[in-house]
Amino acid sequence: MAATNEVIVAMVPFSDYSHLNNLFDLALSGPQTSISKTFRDLLLQQTIPDIIDDDDDHVKLIKQMQDEFPLLEPHEKYCFQMELDDPDIQYYGEIINSCRETEGKYPDLLAKVKGKPLWAFGPFHMLLESHSNSSSNITRHDQCLQFLDKQDVNSVIFVSFGSTTTLSQEQVNELALGLEQSNHKFIWVLRKGDNAEKLKEKDVKIELPEGFEERVEGRGIVVNWAPQLEILGHSSTGGFMTHCGWNSCIESISMGVPVATWPISYDQPFNAIFLTNLLKIGISVKSWSHRNELITASTIEKSVKTLMGTIEGEEMRRRAVELSKQIKNSVRSGGRARKDMESFISHIIE
Repeated sequence: MAATNEVIVAMVPFSDYSHLNNLFDLALSGPQTSISKTFRDLLLQQTIPDIIDDDDDHVKLIKQMQDEFPLLEPHEKYCFQMELDDPDIQYYGEIINSCRETEGKYPDLLAKVKGKPLWAFGPFHMLLESHSNSSSNITRHDQCLQFLDKQDVNSVIFVSFGSTTTLSQEQVNELALGLEQSNHKFIWVLRKGDNAEKLKEKDVKIELPEGFEERVEGRGIVVNWAPQLEILGHSSTGGFMTHCGWNSCIESISMGVPVATWPISYDQPFNAIFLTNLLKIGISVKSWSHRNELITASTIEKSVKTLMGTIEGEEMRRRAVELSKQIKNSVRSGGRARKDMESFISHIIE
């Protein structure tokens, strides 16, 4: 039972959402924590039997993360916590929007390292039984869903970089050309990010290349907002090019859609590695070490073709679908995520 001056803290989207992020946060947080870089590597080297069977994969993963992630800039963390009068309040545990099907044994290892309980009963959106019946979104944004209804199974790639990302005009041109040259069907969400003003891009107008929409008419559509969860859950969606924000990652995983990763900032480089190297349900379009470089149309074209039209891409899709089935079983009555949620509820009402 939690003491009166303790409170459960639910973390919101940032790096603590997967075990890789947790390990690096602990390692980089300084001498006030007991975990060192060596211990971080030891934790990474502990094989997750149901996810990674090849020790060489861990060696390669660790080397890649060591090579790339010292470049990461620290990012501020946020949390929700109950407002109580006690100024010395301490948080008692963590809830993560993930599940043991993707994290393996690491939630238990991290709970031991942190000395606090950790509950993994995500994906949160799957705990809401009505999440797929949002008539308001379907009615308001039916252009995307009507387009998908006319396409073959797994034939459309969904392209979206979240609500805070603003691509340069030059990068938009390359992305448009890459999608066009791939000859695959697509839905592309193109918008200025919510942080455009902060980036002094408020007055910059992002435009598509001249004649682009006419050339891809019937094969692709460009919108400024889309019902992401409904699109990812549609049978015609076969791939997702994403900035790797954690909500996008966990939604894609839960819907069984493989990804083309394009991390932009914050926790996204970790999430990209998690998807491509550990879960092996995606390919990299742009790695963090090349984050300041222009990604060319030819690179984008190759990534789309690999994900959507090769045996390699189909194998990623197979793994993603199998993982999705496991997650859906996990959130049902008697499943591991459901039991974690029941454990949390029991804890707070005792």
